[in-house]
Amino acid sequence: MTGPARRPRRRRGEEGETLIEVLVAVVLMGVAFVAILGGMGTAVISSVTQQKLTGADSIVRNAAEKVVGDPYVPCAGGYETPAPPAGYTVSVTIAYWDGVGAFGPSCPAADTGVQKVTLTVHATGPRPVRDVTLEVVKREAMLS
Repeated sequence: MTGPARRPRRRRGEEGETLIEVLVAVVLMGVAFVAILGGMGTAVISSVTQQKLTGADSIVRNAAEKVVGDPYVPCAGGYETPAPPAGYTVSVTIAYWDGVGAFGPSCPAADTGVQKVTLTVHATGPRPVRDVTLEVVKREAMLS
């Protein structure tokens, strides 16, 4: 009869990693990779959103400059804004001063010569971006 089987002794410098240690290292690297990839995705989305908002702000300011430079348009008229680039829409709303203390959507019986022009730029696309709005109050030039 022979004695129990003995494992051969390891010599110095022959120790290696076990399978569990390798699996733990791979899982940790995978978690780190997913975190980095998620952060990069968020940064790209934030960058695109900020670019759209900056573009909308520039468009609304250009449209406001045109409205300010145009002559006063009486109640029956409206203001034209420059055509926006692709991916943006511009809307113009005019409210008229009633002479008492408020702006209203309809023209008062007698045009008081004061109106509030609201310009709104909407960035179109798959991700919603808040609208950029700017209000301009215009007054008809009084000639004496």
